[in-house]
Amino acid sequence: MKYFLALLLFASTLPVRADDLDFTALRYLTVFKDVRKKPLDTVALETVRKLTGRSTWTDPATGQKLEAMDALLSMWLETREWSDTPVILATYEPLKKQLGLALDQKLFTYKQIATPKFEEILQQIQAKERRNAELNRDDREARQLMQRLDTLGEVVGAETLLVVPPPTTKDKWQPIPHTGEYYGEAVQTALTKTFKDFAGAYIERNPGAFSLAAQDLVKQLRALNPAIFPPVKTIQREVEFNAIHPFRKAWLLYALAALVTLVTWRMRGTYWIGFGAFVAGMLMHAYAFYLRLLISGRPPVTNMYESVVWVSFTAALFAVILEAIYRQRYYIVGVAPLSVVMLILADQFPAVLDPSIGPLMPVLRDNFWLTVHVPTITAGYAAFMVALGIGHIALGYYLFAPGDRDRIRQLEKFIYRAMQIGVLCIAAGTILGGIWAHYAWGRFWGWDPKEVWALITLLCYLVPLHGRLSGWLSNFALTIASVVCFLPVLMAWYGVNFILGTGKHSYGFGVGGFSYALTFVAFELTLVAVALFRRKQHA
Repeated sequence: MKYFLALLLFASTLPVRADDLDFTALRYLTVFKDVRKKPLDTVALETVRKLTGRSTWTDPATGQKLEAMDALLSMWLETREWSDTPVILATYEPLKKQLGLALDQKLFTYKQIATPKFEEILQQIQAKERRNAELNRDDREARQLMQRLDTLGEVVGAETLLVVPPPTTKDKWQPIPHTGEYYGEAVQTALTKTFKDFAGAYIERNPGAFSLAAQDLVKQLRALNPAIFPPVKTIQREVEFNAIHPFRKAWLLYALAALVTLVTWRMRGTYWIGFGAFVAGMLMHAYAFYLRLLISGRPPVTNMYESVVWVSFTAALFAVILEAIYRQRYYIVGVAPLSVVMLILADQFPAVLDPSIGPLMPVLRDNFWLTVHVPTITAGYAAFMVALGIGHIALGYYLFAPGDRDRIRQLEKFIYRAMQIGVLCIAAGTILGGIWAHYAWGRFWGWDPKEVWALITLLCYLVPLHGRLSGWLSNFALTIASVVCFLPVLMAWYGVNFILGTGKHSYGFGVGGFSYALTFVAFELTLVAVALFRRKQHA
């Protein structure tokens, strides 16, 4: 109990994030959800992000923006009719047309979506799954929308959140109305009274009464069976992680590093300012990644979000190493903006890159080869991203300073080094993936789309590396290759999971982000076309 009191004392020092109610103590309330004991703060963030695609929700009736905890409490305590409240994100136009939803609207109510037509669509998807038929994009979008409906149903009403600890680890967590099943009528009565006081104070927006009732509720629940709860430090770490947004701080430092480096490019004695800011960003990135690993208790092997934060970190790490060797600023300027973009995507688009920490699929559990394979092959993506960043700078010189031959040759040497690292990593990762496939599926290679595109990526980069070594590819061709060859990386990394959506790597599948990926491809191909045209003019 002394540790719990210390936790509440620490909680009282954190900033209040609501206009009138202090949710601080309540953030540490432990909930059993998704096969994990997590703080209510995390449940709130994950729920609102999954439903709306944002970390906050704006009440259409009042125009008031509610933070995640406020919105979750309203759902848990049923302060409104949530089935009639527009809180479910739907953006895929073909599906919206099928359901008769407004195309210019993003958030809809449960009743607007859960129609007989939607039920018919879901039944067709289930029939496909029973036949082991491949699901197309329409099917996957509909299934994701169904998951959002389920998410709302999992938190609306006092019977939903599992906050009552069981007497033993063999028993299941229960919602507050079922407390008496484990602890008797007297405990049920006392806890119900506290819960009603808590709900009443929330509905009345009474700050003093709410704060006291919330602390009493958390203490009473923990006192039921303190041994079943996670250590105080574990819960505290996760709440702190949610509060400080370390990945956001990392991309801000990366952006600062790129800006400072560009502004002070020709100033003597300023090199270490930009380099120091970049290293600070990488260290913050590493710290954020370390915290997430501690919270999840596993390596980044489950979804696109984890691979994005890992690839952006590894690219920054490679850039720091290569920058320390060559000290030319180019790695900072080339890589920092790409890491910024990737971390912004991870931070701002949870509907596409879901940051939730969920349970591992059986194929991912206790598998050494898989946990080595995924970080290794994605480290190859990171090295190719470094080559892409330097390639952009080199193309910039070809476009605006084609006469600076020495600078261009230097940049192409940097591109070559990054490509070498990437080929080494992706080749090793592909081999490790074959070993994992042998353990998981009984074969080393099965022409799965993920396997095929990993091989295509490797071959695409082997061509310019050997071509430059043998002399039949020019330095300009190597620069073009640093950009064009990244497109197969994008396909292997994003396209297989989010566009094709087929194969045995189904644990990484998702939907969304297609327009952003298409825009990136169009920009890169346009840049290459302009550079080729410019090159031809100066030939």
